[in-house]
This record gives sequence, structure tokens and C-alpha cells, in this order.
Amino acid sequence: MSFTPVINLDVASSVAQINQGRVPGLGRGPGSNNILQSPRVDKTLKILQCNVNGISSQASRVKLDQLLDLAERLSAQIVALQETKLRKTTLLKVRGYRIFRTDRGDANGGGLALLIRDIKYRAIDIQADENTDTEIQGISFVWRDRSFKVFNVYHASNNKQPVTDTCLKLFLYK
Repeated sequence: MSFTPVINLDVASSVAQINQGRVPGLGRGPGSNNILQSPRVDKTLKILQCNVNGISSQASRVKLDQLLDLAERLSAQIVALQETKLRKTTLLKVRGYRIFRTDRGDANGGGLALLIRDIKYRAIDIQADENTDTEIQGISFVWRDRSFKVFNVYHASNNKQPVTDTCLKLFLYK
């Protein structure tokens, strides 16, 4: 019998989740199933960003909960996370957000997540560059009749390759 690990990010719920045995979960409740949510009346697009250095430990849960509380207070539509360190088999849910993840496939660490609410968006297909370990994900959307692209990028500090060429490709992306 196989189990899918779940990380459920709800401060009010610290119920243990099944994770190949028993591992405590994180929780903010089930995420929204509707990717095409109606935009809020807010006039300003707000984006928060944080390198969380993992989101499955008790210490990182506190940091992430604080970030999500800030996102709620500021009515941020997008929260960009780097170094989520999640496995592809781990399910991540955050109430009120659609989650777009890019997990590192063959190694520990890394990983990106965009938590998105109240925006009708489309994922941008970004071809990975075999010559770099830089991790990139992106979305495109229309906000107040203007087109936007948001990219979430992680470039490890020990990565010797310059990130400028990789990022330049993003800005030239059509």
C-alpha cells in the first residue's frame, strides 16, 4: 500500500498527516480547487518572496506561518518561495491559494513554489538549461488590463555559473 505525503499549512490545525508512516503535518487547510478565481477589487498587485530553507520542519513552519499571516494582512496575491525542499510525492495545500511547484527531481534541497490567489494565471513552460542548476518557474496573467509575467528563481550560492544569462532569457521570453 502506498501513501502520498501531505503537508497541510493551517496554523489552527496541527493534525498529524500520513507521510510513509506517521510524520506530523503542517496545516492551513485545503487549498482552493478553482484555478480561475475572480480578481479582488484591490488596485495594487502584491507579491511576497522568501527563501524558506525547507517547509516541512517545525522551525520552518513558524517562519512560513508568519509569512502567510503577513500575506493575509497585506492581501498579497502571490507568495514566492525558494528552497522548499519538498519531494515530488509530498502534497502541499494552503487554504485560499493555488500552488504551482517546481521540485528538484534528483537531489535533496532546492525547490520552488508560487502560492497564488485571486488571479487567473497560466504557467509558463520554461525549458531547463542543462548547463546550470538554477531553478526557475513562471506564470503569466492579466492584472487590471495589463499583462504580467512573474518568475520565481533560485540560484544556489555555491553555484559557480553566472545567473545573469539565465535570467536574461526570462526577460526576453515572449
